[in-house]
Amino acid sequence: MKGNALVLVGFLFVAAGITGLIHPQWQGRDKKAEVDIGSRSVEIDTRKIIDFPPLFSGAVLVIGLCTAGLGGISRRKSRAT
Repeated sequence: MKGNALVLVGFLFVAAGITGLIHPQWQGRDKKAEVDIGSRSVEIDTRKIIDFPPLFSGAVLVIGLCTAGLGGISRRKSRAT
């Protein structure tokens, strides 16, 4: 059971690393404000942009591959005994 969980976590890290390499920017809404200009009301959305460096995404990808590999080794050893 422990090996299966490690393999699953490893694949999640691999997916996160690949996603970070494909889409290095993430946008999230930071604040929403309503401003009155004269007789009109205008909504203003500010966005927060987070840049993931390729080195970070590559490191997450390698960590995921290592975790999945260790999970596979652990799973193989538990079946052998």
